[in-house]
Parts: sequence; C-alpha cells; structure tokens
Amino acid sequence: MQGALDNSRGLLPLAVQIQHAGLTNEAMWDQLVPLAADPNRADPASGKYLLSAISNSAAARNMVGLWSDLAVLLSQQSDSGVDVIIDAGRYTPEDARTPLLQMADAVLVQACPVLPDIAALVDPLASIRAILTRVGHEDYLGLVLRKTVVGNYGVGDIEKNLKTPAVGKLGWDPTTAAVFSQGAPKPRSFKRSDLLSGLVALAAAGDTQIRDRGQRLGSRPSQHEEARP
Repeated sequence: MQGALDNSRGLLPLAVQIQHAGLTNEAMWDQLVPLAADPNRADPASGKYLLSAISNSAAARNMVGLWSDLAVLLSQQSDSGVDVIIDAGRYTPEDARTPLLQMADAVLVQACPVLPDIAALVDPLASIRAILTRVGHEDYLGLVLRKTVVGNYGVGDIEKNLKTPAVGKLGWDPTTAAVFSQGAPKPRSFKRSDLLSGLVALAAAGDTQIRDRGQRLGSRPSQHEEARP
C-alpha cells in the first residue's frame, strides 16, 4: 500500500469494536480494505480485501482473546465462497495465534533451501506439527521453498530431513518481488518471471490439495446443519 493505508480500519479497530459488541461477520467486513475487484465475477462486491495487521507490538500482545473467535469466523467464510489467506509472519512456541493455524485448511512455512534455514526449521516445524496433530491436521503442514543465489539443496533431501512435503517453489527474482512488496512498476518480463509462475503454481497446488482433502473428509456442515456420523 506504499504507506497510504491509515489505522482507521484493521485488526486493532476490530479488537476495540468487539469488546463492546462482540465479534460478528458484519463487524469484520467493516474493517476490510478493498484491494481489487474480481473481473471474472459480475457481482461488484466481489474482489480482494485486506484485514491489516497491528503495527503496535504492545497492543498485539494484549489481544490473546481475539484469535480463537477470529479463527472460527474466518473458517466460516468458505461457506460464502471466500478464500482466506493469512500471513502469520514469524511463529514462535506458545504463540497466541495458534487457533488460526489449527482452523486452517493448509499451513505453509516459507524458507530458503539452504543449510542455515533448514537447520533453523527443525524445532519450529516439530512444534507446529504437534499443534496441528492435536486437531487431527498433521498432514496439513507444507513447505514453500524460496530459491537463493547459491547453495540450494534438492527438494527431496529437504523433505526427507524435515519430514515435511514441499508444496511449491519460488524463484529468486527481486525485481518482480518488489512489485508485490513495495508497489514497484511491473517490468516487461513480469508475466514471464519465475516468481510469478511459481506463485501461480503454488496457488494451484494449494487449491488442489485442499479440495482433494475436502473430498476425502466430506464437506464441513454449515452453521444450520447438525454434524452426523
């Protein structure tokens, strides 16, 4: 957003609002910032939206009670055909945002395929896997490998040592990355870039994985349906 987004909407105003009126679907949507319309849908209300994070770390630490209710509400968005993508940043043991991971249909950890990153992932991945296992989602965990200039290990070796499948790979492409991270102008090679093709493939692989898993497990009952064995 290149610094153009103020703090009038986002997670912090939502947290303040729900202290008085509770967390509702309407309250959450009131805090979303529209990013782009969806050209493939006739509904003008369709599109991409952002629920911005909290820039104040002290305030974030005091929001422990929000995450469970928010996780449930976000998981219910699929009933309306909405996909939710959460950028959780760095995750640490005993992280208060654990409910977001446990309610997710897929949990992807990004890392570079180099020895320092691989070694640093051993304990965190074990912690996340244990958290997901508690809710029967141990196979929901996957890796996204972001190539570096040198020293890239093979995917097979990484999967074997970390005991986690790689769902996708992203190329080393700072110029294209700056389009997404800093709003830089798109270069001529944007549509042909390794990073963009990797993102498209990652989205397709994740979608297929979630859809196949859903077909195996059966559809989730709506709020008005009773779950039956």
